[in-house]
Amino acid sequence: MIDRPIIIGCGTVGSTLSIGLAKSKLVNSLDIYDFDIVSYSEDNASYPFLCNESGIPKIKIIEFYCKYLNPNLKIKGFQQKIEQPFDDSYFVIDCRDCKSTNINAKIRISLDGYMLYIDSLTNQDCVDYHYYITPKNPKYIELATEKIIQYLKKEQYLYTDFKLYNLESDEVHVLKREDFYGFSSKKRHSELSILKRES
Repeated sequence: MIDRPIIIGCGTVGSTLSIGLAKSKLVNSLDIYDFDIVSYSEDNASYPFLCNESGIPKIKIIEFYCKYLNPNLKIKGFQQKIEQPFDDSYFVIDCRDCKSTNINAKIRISLDGYMLYIDSLTNQDCVDYHYYITPKNPKYIELATEKIIQYLKKEQYLYTDFKLYNLESDEVHVLKREDFYGFSSKKRHSELSILKRES
């Protein structure tokens, strides 16, 4: 069970993940943050929102869906932009398009077409996914949500790395990994040498 989870950014990824967490009952409580409203458009609204929800704050819609799917979930929505880091007691999931400010997120998630990125590195690379290359496809959005839920269930964030999930081919690639033992290779070598001498 994830303790004190927070989702920052309730666009396509953050909103579907919030709904997915409500369905999965992986969390007892959830705080969601987004300053935006569903945009007015004659075209289809961005998934999972509907055209007739235009002008309504995204967090209000997600709160409603989540409570409907899981009445026991304690969910709170905050219509505000987050630019300051949270303290370490929260499990922050950063789903913002623009991740240019460090908010002390446990994981950072981005989806571009069928490419899903999950970053649990402690040293954050500031990435701006504001302009996506590929259009948003509900099939890949739902697949991405399933992958993220499995990632959280298996506590894969404990291994600090930066993963790319190819949702089209169902492949996973580690793009970058931190030394989760907390040693530099030089320090590890010297400590192993000491252990050999002592044995």
